[in-house]
Amino acid sequence: MLRLWIAVFVARLVGMLSRVSGRGGSSLPGIVARRIDPEVLRKLSVRLPKGVVLLTGTNGKTTTAAMAAFLLKAGGLRVVHNRAGANLILGLTATLVQASRCQVYPPADLALLETDEASIPKASEETHPKALMVTNFFRDQLDRYGELSTTVGLVKQGIAAMDADGWLLLNADDPQVAFLGEDYGRVVYFGLDLNGGDLGSLGQHDAVDARFCPRCGKPLVYRTQYYAHLGDYRCGHCGFVRPIPDWVVSEWDRQEGRITIRSARDTVALPIRMPGIYNVYNLLAAVALSGTLGAPLGPMGAQLETFEPAFGRMEKVIIQGHTVWLALVKNPVGFTQVLQAVGDSGGQRPKWALLVINDRYADGQDVSWLWDVDFERVHQAQHIERWWVSGVRAYDMALRLRYAGIPDHKVDVVQNPSDALEHMLHEAKADVPLYIMPTYTALLEIRQYLTQKGYTRHFREG
Repeated sequence: MLRLWIAVFVARLVGMLSRVSGRGGSSLPGIVARRIDPEVLRKLSVRLPKGVVLLTGTNGKTTTAAMAAFLLKAGGLRVVHNRAGANLILGLTATLVQASRCQVYPPADLALLETDEASIPKASEETHPKALMVTNFFRDQLDRYGELSTTVGLVKQGIAAMDADGWLLLNADDPQVAFLGEDYGRVVYFGLDLNGGDLGSLGQHDAVDARFCPRCGKPLVYRTQYYAHLGDYRCGHCGFVRPIPDWVVSEWDRQEGRITIRSARDTVALPIRMPGIYNVYNLLAAVALSGTLGAPLGPMGAQLETFEPAFGRMEKVIIQGHTVWLALVKNPVGFTQVLQAVGDSGGQRPKWALLVINDRYADGQDVSWLWDVDFERVHQAQHIERWWVSGVRAYDMALRLRYAGIPDHKVDVVQNPSDALEHMLHEAKADVPLYIMPTYTALLEIRQYLTQKGYTRHFREG
């Protein structure tokens, strides 16, 4: 007990000093706490009455976790949540360590922890989660994760370490994700059931990361394809089919910004303020998780009217009278979907875009994935009349745009992100929507610059 007490309070002191000094350091308290007591995460999580919920997958973790935490809190639960997105084992530890200023143990009912796929085995082994949600699997940072089979294998290890009575929540529309539930007893599936009128032109995406049946390896056949490999699929060889979702989006009104979700218990219409079909999946996943954990469905519509997106995930910022949207990009499918969402959010109006591409470790040092982003198809429909490119790999990005057929006179290269943003703000008219699409470390740089200028608040844990 003494060792745990020292670990927690020393880590909190280090975290406080780090924030006061302006360094942020959302994972630093976790480093300190684990060095003093390697069992600190296990000891803290076991005292939570409703245990730990882990949320993982390639895309949508931060937004889904933020919405689920919002809904669970609105439903009366006390929730610890790593809202700044520090999702490695050190960040998870820091979240629980800093959950209280005065008590050793978190004053909460449960911990909802967005978790990096590579950290799932250790996080699950230390916390034995009462629920584990998987959003999707896409190719992401091949120099760190390898191919999809590696990521899937890591998540399987995490499932094996779950609480014996835990719930496994899976995206039925992703064949690799859905297959995880074949040998598990307590599974909740979520997915879409939309027709062509709901989709518009969204269902024709060519970048498919999971073309083959996860059971027998034969090609899958799709009745409906929402984007990438997400849809209603079957295998004509072994009979593997998409599971029937327990939570399903049956209607999406893109003009009104509303979706209808059905479950065995109820049907609820909810507002969705963030554009893009990937955010429909995020909201569905959040509602499925919250409902499974006991949050009432009835009040969710009114509650979501006040929800603010997680930082950098279609986050709206007003800068010098301009409406600016921040949207993280990190892999081909995610980038393409963000571009599609840009079109959804601004309609026919001309737009300007700033792409900030870094190749640091947290971004993935291999930027060849930029060539798999579908700029050729989507840029025509998004009405982006001017592009700015910046960051460590600005010229790689500019070359990619040239090969996509975007004229050089529409592309400005400014390697320093803050300079690029200032140039864009200076030249843009007030009624032109501006979109910033950075990789992970570039997002942190942009966010820090905006905070220093007073346009955003510092986003910190604890």
